[in-house]
Amino acid sequence: MAVEEKHLPVEELKESIEREDLEGVKKLIAPLHPTDVAAVLKGLEGPQVTWVFRLLKKDVASAVLLELDDRMRELLVASVSSGELAQLVGEMESDDATDIVGELPLAEANEVLAGIDKEDARKVQKLLAYPEDTAGGKMQAELVSVRETATVREAIEEVRRKSKEIDNISNVFVVDSEGRFSGSVALNKLILAEEDGPIKGITDTKAVKVTTDVDQEQVAKMFQRYDLLNMPVVDKNGRLVGRITIDDIVDVIEEEISEDFYRVASLNIGERVLDSAGRSFGMRAPWLLINLATAFIAAAVVKVFESTIGRLVILAVFMPIVAGMGGNAATQTIAVVVRGLALGELPPNSARKVLIKEVLVGLANGILTGIVAMGVSYILGANPMVGLLLFLAMMANLVIAGFSGTIIPLALKWWGADPALASSIFVTTCTDVGGFLSFLGLAAVFMRAGIL
Repeated sequence: MAVEEKHLPVEELKESIEREDLEGVKKLIAPLHPTDVAAVLKGLEGPQVTWVFRLLKKDVASAVLLELDDRMRELLVASVSSGELAQLVGEMESDDATDIVGELPLAEANEVLAGIDKEDARKVQKLLAYPEDTAGGKMQAELVSVRETATVREAIEEVRRKSKEIDNISNVFVVDSEGRFSGSVALNKLILAEEDGPIKGITDTKAVKVTTDVDQEQVAKMFQRYDLLNMPVVDKNGRLVGRITIDDIVDVIEEEISEDFYRVASLNIGERVLDSAGRSFGMRAPWLLINLATAFIAAAVVKVFESTIGRLVILAVFMPIVAGMGGNAATQTIAVVVRGLALGELPPNSARKVLIKEVLVGLANGILTGIVAMGVSYILGANPMVGLLLFLAMMANLVIAGFSGTIIPLALKWWGADPALASSIFVTTCTDVGGFLSFLGLAAVFMRAGIL
């Protein structure tokens, strides 16, 4: 059983490292799962990380390397020679090895490939040709396949033979004489079948497959829809070239969620919590400058109504409430719409229905919060007409929030952009401008009419 992170011996390890107690370090690390070793390394300083990493056995070090984030992986890769890295890469499956080699400078990548088994190097070179975020970039070349003419016994023997080099075998893939994918046989079905029977007789010819050029996000949706453990990958001619396993898809899902989370917050997806202050500054500053530029658009609206605010100063007290409530309502709408787009729950023909629904929700919430705000403003001693003004502006801005929070992500999706970018850049501008314009604009109308 893996050790829980809160019980990991980080402090004990630091003490052993300070004493340069090699045996003590090895004793603390030995019982840990590679995932837990990676968690321990994250709690150490740079020189300590490389010192401990060099004490690990090659198979453990190889597994640990795959569990670390990009920043720490780069640190460790830089700390070993090309020959040592080749030994670590040689322990990995082809998809993981491709991820490591693909991040290296060309000269070093060639040295590493020259240092591993020729067949493994050929697989890695083949996988490097595919974009990282496609099915081809996520697949591994290791799989179990048999011809349509094989018997069940021959298929079982192939599973036994390949099990020495392949982990997590759950299916045997069946191909024709030219290597084109014909179907799949689940391992449990294979074991229970008559050994002398033809493999073709128990093959699922409707098994889901994917071509190498399909985007990783779409592959993840297929895994979810069909409850798959792995999926065969074929080339444009239908020939079987690899498989994608569920552990790779879990990584894809985590990556996609992180990207959406960062983009909603206007953050660079490459930033990590342990980055230096300078790196974080460089990644955040451009987004803040963009937000500053859009904020001046809202400020310009306020400037137009400067005389209106001067005649009734209490407007300056309440107008941030209208804009802020619009921003919060828009964030709720964006979260629902972006999630629906990400999970494929929002087909194009439903866009109008969703837009109407979100506008109605905005209207209902605007009426509710507007009534509450009107009551609070009266309690605070404001003119009842100011309360009415607050109610009308709140209602208008939450409708704007529902509309913009829906239409902008949809428009970005249709234009091929990431809809998660919509929140703080475009929608917040809409609700700020809409809030100030509705509140101050109505105030100006009320004053001209002699109501205020």
